[in-house]
Amino acid sequence: MALLDDPAFIIAHVRHSFITSDDTGMCEIAIMNEEVDWPKRKKELEIKKQHPWSQYEGYDSEQGYDDFDVNRESYEIESSFDYGFRQRSNTAIRLEKLKQDRQAQKKCQRIQWKEDYHEFPEVTTLHDEEEEELFGRKEVKPLPQSFESALSKQLEQFPTQASNPFSEFAKFDGKAHIGSGTSIKKIAIYLDMCEGDAREFPLVIQVVGTAKVREVIGLICWHYKNEGYEPPLRDNIDHYCLMIAEEDGEVDEDFPALDNKEAISKFGFQTLSLVEKEPVIPIQENSSSGKEETIIVSIKSSDGESKLAIENTQLTLRELMNKALKRRKGIIPTAGPDYLMEKASEPGKSLDLDAKLSTIGCLDFVMVREHSKREYVKPGDRLRHTSGPELSYVLSTQYKSFIVNMIHRVRRREIQLGISGEKIEIDPVTQTKHAAAKLLAKQKATTIESDRVAACKVVDEKPGKTIFRLTFKGPSHEFKQYDFEASPTIAKEIVRRINHILELRASAVKHDYTLWRQNKSSKRGVNKS
Repeated sequence: MALLDDPAFIIAHVRHSFITSDDTGMCEIAIMNEEVDWPKRKKELEIKKQHPWSQYEGYDSEQGYDDFDVNRESYEIESSFDYGFRQRSNTAIRLEKLKQDRQAQKKCQRIQWKEDYHEFPEVTTLHDEEEEELFGRKEVKPLPQSFESALSKQLEQFPTQASNPFSEFAKFDGKAHIGSGTSIKKIAIYLDMCEGDAREFPLVIQVVGTAKVREVIGLICWHYKNEGYEPPLRDNIDHYCLMIAEEDGEVDEDFPALDNKEAISKFGFQTLSLVEKEPVIPIQENSSSGKEETIIVSIKSSDGESKLAIENTQLTLRELMNKALKRRKGIIPTAGPDYLMEKASEPGKSLDLDAKLSTIGCLDFVMVREHSKREYVKPGDRLRHTSGPELSYVLSTQYKSFIVNMIHRVRRREIQLGISGEKIEIDPVTQTKHAAAKLLAKQKATTIESDRVAACKVVDEKPGKTIFRLTFKGPSHEFKQYDFEASPTIAKEIVRRINHILELRASAVKHDYTLWRQNKSSKRGVNKS
């Protein structure tokens, strides 16, 4: 308990304390109206100034009597007239709201509406007509519902538009796969069956790399139908094939058609030609065996032989000869002297070109130039002529491709090795998609002219595989070597073909390579000695 003898301090302290604790505010008002003995207070202040050791020196010495205000308020809390009232609780507010709602309900008056039920007719007194009118069954007609699909609208808008029978091959169009990461191959296709400008200018298509040759033919027919080329195509793509063509569109008859079962990415040709196969249509049926037979007409010439499958025997010899000339285009010149047709069994006796095949009774013919004679070759002589080592050398110059593995320092890579009399082509088979494989796979398509090839030989033989080496002269006139791995049969055939080509060409590179090896061997002998 503390004892204080300063009434001014006590009044100020009590007043400031009860500002925040007295909800009624009565204590504050009573204390603020308390009278103070100012003369006595002044005397006490003078005495305290003379005695600085007073315990209230710090409190009273800082301000004089004139600055002292008994009724001053706290410096921290500002008093207001409504601050002394007690704050209402949430319960009181809720109770007051309920009270107001009850008072508002008292002001509302409820009136119950009643009407004499005798004014309404009884149900039992309704007549049948009234009952039928009020509660009769009514027929509900179903609303007509017409749902028209987008396909129906298109069929109504284009009733005369013909459907494309090759639509199933549209999924191989490369334009729909641009940006998807799928390998796309761009090929220029010449249409051999067209006439005029359609035959002179190629049809450029984009096809996915995984498509087969048969599917590429279907895609070409799909574009052919959409572009409206003439003449119309057959509905079956088996009547057509893809042939190797030159840049001007001329079909290279020396090479066979592309295999329909192989992927188009296997072939590196940028220009191909769509050629219609000769029709092979059965014309009669063998009732005993149940098998169908076809008519094959053989037309020989000084440059080769053509076999034509015809639909019927009502064709003329002129039509057959034109088909043979069209097939042998580039080998038999069409300009110059005219050609005649002879029976193979009757040399020197020309036939009427306007005569029908059915009136001649022969299927083997020989085509000779006008004012000339053909040299009759017996079958035995032909076999003896073509069965020597010369035939092997001639066949070696024809194009043929092999799938082998090219040996690198890090890994082996599968490639397609194409060999012909003019050049050797090295093309990668698969397209790598993984980043790690791309860094390792540095092999690109390479073409080596036959004049630059120096040698080809087997360097190692193991069970099931053989390694052979191809030596050629590079652009900087140094000799390079490529090593390949294949099965023993394929490796020996490749080496034999390349060596036959080198013997036929007798290039200077082979002679330079022989001298280079001799000089290298002599230097080794000198170093050893």
